[in-house]
Amino acid sequence: MTTLRVLPVSLALLLAVTACEQPVVSWVDPEAEATPLPSPLVFPPSVAPDSTLVATSPYADFLLTQDLLREVGGAALLAPALDAMPEAREAMTSLATLPPVATGPAPRTALGDAALPDDPQRCARSVRVAEAGVRGAVAVWWHRADGGRVHLAAAWRDGVAAPAEPAEGAPAVSRAWRGPILIDTLDQGPGDAQAADRGAHGCARPAPSVAVDRTNGYVHVTYALTGPEGPGVFYAHQMDPRSAFEPPVAIIYGDRLGVARLAVDGEAVAVVYEDPNSGVGRRRIGLAVSRTAGHLFEDRLTASSATADARDPHVVVRGRAVVVGWSELAAGTADPVFRQRRARFLR
Repeated sequence: MTTLRVLPVSLALLLAVTACEQPVVSWVDPEAEATPLPSPLVFPPSVAPDSTLVATSPYADFLLTQDLLREVGGAALLAPALDAMPEAREAMTSLATLPPVATGPAPRTALGDAALPDDPQRCARSVRVAEAGVRGAVAVWWHRADGGRVHLAAAWRDGVAAPAEPAEGAPAVSRAWRGPILIDTLDQGPGDAQAADRGAHGCARPAPSVAVDRTNGYVHVTYALTGPEGPGVFYAHQMDPRSAFEPPVAIIYGDRLGVARLAVDGEAVAVVYEDPNSGVGRRRIGLAVSRTAGHLFEDRLTASSATADARDPHVVVRGRAVVVGWSELAAGTADPVFRQRRARFLR
């Protein structure tokens, strides 16, 4: 399977005109604000990804639990600032007409009925699960492929459990995961062109981020990958669990991989990332936003200072309000400083 990266031309032209007239999002805070809150990098302590770690080992399960605690904690730190914003209580609507994008059916192979999809080639600590209400849950993860590459895969699990005594003639309800749905297969391995210059990461990379919008029911995924065109942050979404994901789009290209996460609310999608174009010791945090449920990202802003070393971004969004948070590494042995910055979608 070959993954293509495309953009709906008609929608792009429509919103390009809108973007020229006025920005889509603006900062409420002129600069990021330092908080007394603990850095998610410290509580619990972060451990770098390891390509040799086996996903099913007890140590991998322990580290995955720690990773999930940090992600939940980061979003929780931003929640009070979001709740206090009046824009969080103002619905944001998009006037754009979304063109149809043809996608094939999603694979329906059973991947077991355990807590996570059955994949012996899953990269350790890479799986993320998003609940989808009565529709069930969706999981995304990095899958080890040939030549040191990885593929981004997904699977769905139905949300309705089978009754203890099903009615006669009623269809059977499966609680098994269905997939794998390949989202992106363009990662480069050690033997690919320019791999020595770009770096071959294998499983030693940040996990993808996934969210399900409860308004539209869409699945949104962001991740960092080194494709044939170079390293970058990418985004893909799925509008129907019975169909494949739409082709991924690039958020930003750069020189290296970094952490990327997202948050969604209706038509609003916010992606935060460690800017792949920033220096090794002075990483910046970027924000990309969409008002069209991820069909087009209209604005990209820099959230952090150019002089700080910012890492591990988090984001929450509701209505027209967006709050971004990250950790800035301090000199010496001091703990990182957790900073946040508020933004709002413009009408």
